[in-house]
Amino acid sequence: MVRSHCAVFISLQIFFSSLAAASVPVAVGEGLQGVIGYSDGKLHGSLAPLYECIFDRADIQPQFIQVPLKRGLGYLHSGEVSMVLPLAQSERRDRIGEFAGELFSADYVFVSNRQLPPISETSGLKYGLPRSFVGEQFITDENPRIEEVTEWSQLVAMLHYDRLDAVVLPALLVEDLFGPDVVKVFQQTAGTLPVSLYLSRANLDSEDVGKIKRAVRSCRAGDLVSELR
Repeated sequence: MVRSHCAVFISLQIFFSSLAAASVPVAVGEGLQGVIGYSDGKLHGSLAPLYECIFDRADIQPQFIQVPLKRGLGYLHSGEVSMVLPLAQSERRDRIGEFAGELFSADYVFVSNRQLPPISETSGLKYGLPRSFVGEQFITDENPRIEEVTEWSQLVAMLHYDRLDAVVLPALLVEDLFGPDVVKVFQQTAGTLPVSLYLSRANLDSEDVGKIKRAVRSCRAGDLVSELR
């Protein structure tokens, strides 16, 4: 009887160990309001169904942590997480991890408290950006003045108190950040970038990477992407 109990106990240990081993650490950018977030054991926000689609079709059990964007990229570089989402593609990020392929395209905008001339033709403005944000590539000023912040919400306050001339934001995030005051701000198109997630080349083998990329293509082809537009 004792041996039988021991055998069952060992089997359960192996079973739960295999479940734990199957979980994949995934960093989720924080401060993205109703767009994407993590709480109570699951993703929420308008982008959540898209990323849940990827994990389901790739048969991955994600273990989420929510961190600032810059820290998430640092964790990816050090191998502390295997994926970071949501991230637009950039050359700098391509050196840190493997882009999983375009899941959807995102528009980016310059937001200001007053009507500005075309920003692409204007110099001397002071811009606000979150640290490690791709928005800097849309600024064409040769010697831009840029204030970097940790949280997206800080940009709203700094713009309100005229500490910045303009901020660069994903268009999806503007209404969530500004709330009712969104009608008081001015927006100019900055550009469009492919968005998906970045993968750790150190933590994931080629088979896993291929499986995730196929899942991205499959989820991109569904109705979930069209619902974002």
